[in-house]
Amino acid sequence: MIDATDILAARILIVDDDADALATLAQVLTLHGYSAVATTTDPRAVHGLHRANDYDLILLDLHMPNMDGFAVMEDLREAERDGYLPVLAITGEDGHRMRALKLGARDFLRKPVDPEELLLRVRNMIEVRLLYKERAPVDVRREGIVTDNVVAFATKR
Repeated sequence: MIDATDILAARILIVDDDADALATLAQVLTLHGYSAVATTTDPRAVHGLHRANDYDLILLDLHMPNMDGFAVMEDLREAERDGYLPVLAITGEDGHRMRALKLGARDFLRKPVDPEELLLRVRNMIEVRLLYKERAPVDVRREGIVTDNVVAFATKR
């Protein structure tokens, strides 16, 4: 069962080339009890950071120089271990929402970010992510049991 302590301890990465926006997002989350918030202004570092830390949520600005958020999501999709891309896309552009969702973002926030909406969406996404992670081992065991039963049935014949 997921509780508030689990949600507030979730690992969050915020990615934005704007250092002020990055600091503001991080401050809102930490002031509301999130204890494992990391940040980067370098979108090229996200893949390695996620691989090393297995973030429960990545808040990702879509409009950045050098490597935009769409390229980051494509890179993350290739590396995601369990098929669930924990990305909350942040954009100020109307056309970006659908593209982000098609690339695997689970939700999005519109710039300028409303702190109350940020907190609600972050909490909801983390809860879903933690439930997904909690359920994944059960599904793997269940698949193993089904496979074992099929093999046992096939060898009886």
